Amino acid sequence: MNKNIYLVTTLIAVLFFSACEDVYEHIAADPQSYEQEDQQSINGFTFALASDLASPLVLTNELLENETMLAAINTTATPELAEGATVKLVIEASDTEDFAKSVDLNSTADGNNATILASDLNEAVKELYGKRPDSREVYLRATYYIVDGTTASLMPTPIVLGPATVTPVGPTIETEYYMVGSANGWNIEDLNDWQFSHSGNDVYDDPYFSLLVENPGEFKIVPKSSKEAASWDGVFGTLDAAALEGELDLSGGNFNVEGPGWARITLNMMENTYTIVEIGEMNLTLYVAGGHQGWSPDTAPTLYSRNFDFKYDGYVYFPEANTEYKFTSQPNWDGPNYGNIGTDGQLSDDGGAGNLVMAEPGYYKLDVDLSGSPYTYSATKTEWGLIGDATLGGWDNDTDMTFDPNTGIWTVTTDLSTGTFKFRANDVWDINLGGSINNLSYGGDNISVEEGTYTIKLDLSDSQQFKGTIVKQ
Repeated sequence: MNKNIYLVTTLIAVLFFSACEDVYEHIAADPQSYEQEDQQSINGFTFALASDLASPLVLTNELLENETMLAAINTTATPELAEGATVKLVIEASDTEDFAKSVDLNSTADGNNATILASDLNEAVKELYGKRPDSREVYLRATYYIVDGTTASLMPTPIVLGPATVTPVGPTIETEYYMVGSANGWNIEDLNDWQFSHSGNDVYDDPYFSLLVENPGEFKIVPKSSKEAASWDGVFGTLDAAALEGELDLSGGNFNVEGPGWARITLNMMENTYTIVEIGEMNLTLYVAGGHQGWSPDTAPTLYSRNFDFKYDGYVYFPEANTEYKFTSQPNWDGPNYGNIGTDGQLSDDGGAGNLVMAEPGYYKLDVDLSGSPYTYSATKTEWGLIGDATLGGWDNDTDMTFDPNTGIWTVTTDLSTGTFKFRANDVWDINLGGSINNLSYGGDNISVEEGTYTIKLDLSDSQQFKGTIVKQ
């Protein structure tokens, strides 16, 4: 849908609306496809891209701030007109030759030619392509008519010119941002532990940076270039220290988050804004309530943030297909809970978010990441076994374990030789447990055992402490 932002000369507007309803209907009709070229002759007129658009144009902040006018279209030859008659143009811009999407450009008259504001062209390019400051191709289509006194005569065929090559003014987004402040002694030369997280995608596709920090106090935001130069130039502050959201400002003062506990700071560098969420004392446990256990958070299996980083994992058995569930932050429904955002792998803490669905029954490792934006989760179905030189299959073939849904424990009775083994899921090394048998850890050391026949159990029901037992028969 075209965005109507016509601002032609006063004469044009008056004539347009008072004299020619059919003119308006013609301009507002669905776009048609016309041949594109740098110059076009039609009905005795010859039109061309004017000097400012005839060669690649790189817009600058100076052009925008000074309200610079750009020559857009020239009427290089005209048929004989009545004395005092002039040609007027109403211009649209598009990113494609068929004008499937277009933006109307403010235009003013300059003799028989048309000029536009640099700032309007800049906004049109960003609306068509986004805010990335890349070189773009822009087509111009003009509806033109002859004004003679109080009469405006619409010419029957619009002209299409281009493409013109235009680079808009966009925000400068660096690939890394850091926090400096009272939490790290205002040491701008050592910020590696205070870097904002980012998806790693192109910063113009994903301009969001997020940091979880405990007791942040007063701070400022440091872009990569300032960090590398150990310079306070280019460091962002705020005009309102107490505001939890607002614009980043190079001349602003310190942010100040006084509340104890954790806070999440999120930057939107496309819009040059920030938001701060005061989390307080962090909850290390998530509860997985759902149809698999009667929707009772207080008795639900849990996930645990073992690294105190807002990343949680644990194991849940879903006995039936298409089981619905949610993650809750408390053993009740009083606190935030996380459900379906409508996008695979993402979570919403909106109270009205839908339930998640486990399509297939099985024993799943659940991972939830609340450390950045968006919140994410994953579910990996697991089958457990033993692997190692002490097992019958050595380090090449797993000895399968059996899951008992009544006890929630994996078990196998097998002969072992003197040596070592580990617990491994799905016959691959993506998920494996070792170390202390009473407090197993991911990627932990091999577990030693003497020769004999053993019943070995694996209990993953306590997300804070995975443990096994080894009982010789």
